[in-house]
Amino acid sequence: MNKQTQAPKTRKGVYIKFTLLMIASALTGAFISIFLFGREDGLLQLTRRVSDGLILAGPWLLAAGLVPCAAAHWLYLAGQKAAARADEDDDAFEAANRRLSLSMVFSAVAMPWVMLTSCLAVPAVTLWESAVPALAVVPLMIAELAWSYGLQAAVVRAEQRLAPEKRGNVFDVRFQKDWYDSCDEAERQRIGECGYHTYTVMSKIYPFAMLAALLAVMYGGASVLWAVMLGGLWLTQTLTYLLRAHALDSGRAKTE
Repeated sequence: MNKQTQAPKTRKGVYIKFTLLMIASALTGAFISIFLFGREDGLLQLTRRVSDGLILAGPWLLAAGLVPCAAAHWLYLAGQKAAARADEDDDAFEAANRRLSLSMVFSAVAMPWVMLTSCLAVPAVTLWESAVPALAVVPLMIAELAWSYGLQAAVVRAEQRLAPEKRGNVFDVRFQKDWYDSCDEAERQRIGECGYHTYTVMSKIYPFAMLAALLAVMYGGASVLWAVMLGGLWLTQTLTYLLRAHALDSGRAKTE
């Protein structure tokens, strides 16, 4: 049965499904607590070994950030090659736009990856006996960040050559607003759909992440600051969404 012919959900069915989900969640939490009870020392040792392993692998994980940068650079060059024929070939225009879009994806992913792995690579410097990692980590961080930002700026300029109406500079704090303001209605709708999709996905991830943080604090010896940070991010996302919706509904804010 396709979506168009599906019968609307009844309130009774929704309530039953919600109740069963809550019961299943409570039983799962109880089972995990029972399983971990009395195993705190073993779990603590396991978390320490995992933590030490991630730290030791930190410099190599940081170096892996060169891969998306290299992929983004290759896609950018391929997009530029197709863009040279865009004025006379519609297929070349589409190919250039598609490759530049993928280049932006890879270059943008490199930024959070570098910041994440830097948190592992920097502590690893004190654990490695060789001085080489200490001399390599910081230059590698700088190189990857510069490569990532440089590629994003180059891709934006290339997109602006394909679509001169597009405005914005990656290095400007108003870039996202300037770019959004220069988009047409269809592009703005896609941005809104992507934003809503991200919100719904993260709203499903946060509860499980908070459960993991709770168990890590209770049985794994983790600091409560990690749970506070994670919960703060979840709360910030929720309040940002709800307060913006309220402002739009009450007329105190205008749709961008």
